[in-house]
Amino acid sequence: MARSRSPNYPQIGLKEALQRVSSVYKRDYQSTLTRDLAAERLGYSGLNGKSLAVLAALGKFGLLEGRGEDTRVSDLAVRILAFPAGAPERVAALREAASRPELFGELDQRFASGQASDGSIRAWLVTRGFIPPAAEAAVRAYRETKQLLEAEIGSEPPPFSAPVAVSSPKPDGGTRRAVFGLAEGEVVITAPVFLSAESVNDLRDFLDVFMKRALREAGLPT
Repeated sequence: MARSRSPNYPQIGLKEALQRVSSVYKRDYQSTLTRDLAAERLGYSGLNGKSLAVLAALGKFGLLEGRGEDTRVSDLAVRILAFPAGAPERVAALREAASRPELFGELDQRFASGQASDGSIRAWLVTRGFIPPAAEAAVRAYRETKQLLEAEIGSEPPPFSAPVAVSSPKPDGGTRRAVFGLAEGEVVITAPVFLSAESVNDLRDFLDVFMKRALREAGLPT
C-alpha cells in the first residue's frame, strides 16, 4: 500500500499569513525570537499542533526565517508590509512570497496558474499521495493565495493584453518556436515563420508592453 505524502504545504493562504506575521512585526520588528515566543506573538499559548502549522506556513512563504529554535521576520515580509497596496515593490514581493511554497509552484505548472476546478486540483493531489483532508486544505490555501494576488494587481492590465491587429491571410510557411529558460520557468514564443513588416512592428509594440509590465511587477524602473 502506498504511503500518504507528507503534507509539505502551507496550511493557510498568503493573506492570512501576512496578517499573522504583521502581528509579530508590530511587536518585535525583526528581532530574533524563540519559536515558542513567536507562537505567543501569533496568539497561541505556546508550541502546539496549530501554532507549529502556522509557523511552518510563514516559513514556507518566506515571511519568517531562522535556524533551530530562533526565528525572525524576514526582509521579504518587511517589503510587503512596508509598501502600500498596488506599489510595484509590494507586488513584486507578494509574487515572490506566493511562489515560495514548492507545492504551489507544482500546481501553477500543472494547472496553468490555477486555471482548473478545485475538484481537478484536489483529485490530482490525492493521486499524488495526499489524504483528502490535506488535499482540501492545500487547495484552500492555494486559492486564497491566488485571490490575494488578483486583488493586489487587479488594476493592472492582464498579460498579453495588447491589441492584436487582424491582417489579410498570408501564405502558410509554418511556425517557429523560441524557448528562453528562466529560474521561474520557460518563456515560449510561437510565431509564423513568415511575418510582414507591419506584423513585425505590431509584435515589437506588443513585446514592449509585455516588458514594461514585467519590469513594473518586478519593481524595476521602466
